Amino acid sequence: MRLRVAMVLALLAAPGPAGLAVPAWSAAPALARQPGAAQPVPPQPIPPPPAPPARPPAAQEREAVVANELGLPLRELYIAPAGSVEQGPDRLGDDMLPTGAALRVPLGRQRLCLFDLRVVLADGSAEEKRGVDLCRNSRVTFGDPSAPLREATVVNDTDLAMRELYAMPSGAPGRGPDRLGAETVPPEATTRLRLGRARECVFDLTAVFEDDTVEERRRVDLCRQSRVTFGDPSIPWREAEIANGAGRAIRNLYAGTGPGGRPGTERPGAERPAGERPEGAGWGHDRLGPVMVEPGTTFRLRLRSRACQVDLRVVYDDETAEEKRAADLCAGAPILFDGSTIPRPPERAFTLVNRHGAPVQEVYASATDDTDWGEDRLSPAPLERGARAELVMRSACEIDLRIVFGNGGAEERRGVNICENALIVLRPGWVLAERLDQGAGALEQGPPREGSVRFRNNGPAPLVELYADPVGAPRGPDRLGSTVLGRGETLDFVPPEGVGCTGHLRAVFRDGREVDRPRFDLCSGTEVALP
Repeated sequence: MRLRVAMVLALLAAPGPAGLAVPAWSAAPALARQPGAAQPVPPQPIPPPPAPPARPPAAQEREAVVANELGLPLRELYIAPAGSVEQGPDRLGDDMLPTGAALRVPLGRQRLCLFDLRVVLADGSAEEKRGVDLCRNSRVTFGDPSAPLREATVVNDTDLAMRELYAMPSGAPGRGPDRLGAETVPPEATTRLRLGRARECVFDLTAVFEDDTVEERRRVDLCRQSRVTFGDPSIPWREAEIANGAGRAIRNLYAGTGPGGRPGTERPGAERPAGERPEGAGWGHDRLGPVMVEPGTTFRLRLRSRACQVDLRVVYDDETAEEKRAADLCAGAPILFDGSTIPRPPERAFTLVNRHGAPVQEVYASATDDTDWGEDRLSPAPLERGARAELVMRSACEIDLRIVFGNGGAEERRGVNICENALIVLRPGWVLAERLDQGAGALEQGPPREGSVRFRNNGPAPLVELYADPVGAPRGPDRLGSTVLGRGETLDFVPPEGVGCTGHLRAVFRDGREVDRPRFDLCSGTEVALP
């Protein structure tokens, strides 16, 4: 056994051909072919060592050269790594990149090559390019310099300012950006709509006016037709002088003839005659804007309307409103707003009796929804002990009442119904008393005040409506409002503003009976029984 191993070792050590030593792995097959010899496992070749990991490209200075060939100036430019959620800062800042110009934008040392670019044009529209390889080509061109410039002249032939203007290729989703931005197009004015370089000819245009109405022009071929008109030039202009004869400034002025409240928007078969505007119908846009029509001044109203008659409404600076239905703009005469048709609460009289132990220096009475007490209604004389004072005020039935004594002490009672409590006795505990007329003593009603008339209801039913209008004028507002004059009750009535002493009086009772006196003296200073 030892001899056999020695022979094997000798053979392995013996020189090969040409005196070269035979490697151990080359002799293995020969040994394997010897009968009865053990089969040795040939050694496996040693694999080459793995290659070292690839190094990331070294950071280099990157830049982008942005060329504007869109036909409109660029007002914003954003460059960010591809796929970024944030678009980064605006690279233009306060500058604009004119059409046909290019801008070199340094990006600093970067290992990245792919970037997203976004630009915003002067008209608000935007263009994007994503995944641009700035390592291969740093120049990025927005737009096609071979495409023609598209422009149009937009005419506002309405009587309202155009607030917004949109233009997009026909069939494109949405309206796109507002091409006017912060600008507006006044009535009868034009604006130049610049759409930049585009190969499309057919556009959809939409205009929004200051009263929120919208007009559209679909499939306008701007290659054949470069002038687009909004409004109907066939609707004539109407003008009238609006005169303020009231004692307060006019803050708002509205005019309407069509169903939408805008003159000129009437549609065939849908006209609503002026004067038949339903309650709550929209009046459209304020025709005064920032202008205030002071008392005694006028305002020139100019609008488009097929009809001469329009409904007019003014709102005064005290929030009261007055309307003129079917006002004739073609008559040539001024249209006067004097506050005469404003529904106002009637004058209400009530009597205070001082049964306190000290004079009442001041008395304040105001409507329950007023924010302050107003002026002292006793000034200049106080209400002495045992004295009576009649106070008259325009208000609803419920008022708030406050009395002040000479030492500064005060007492208040809220929600006093002077229609039910025409006599109020100021005595200790009156602010909580169930009845306000107790302890007054004998009280005789004095004559009506000068310039007024006292109505006494001698009819079998309550008086529920009272109308006093200028002679020859149509029936105006109910002067009683929520007041009901019960059987045997009296009401001191002063002629409403704008009516005068001689007016047309109409009284309506709950049982349907009516009293009609065409020329009635409203300033007689006497008591008149109705009916």
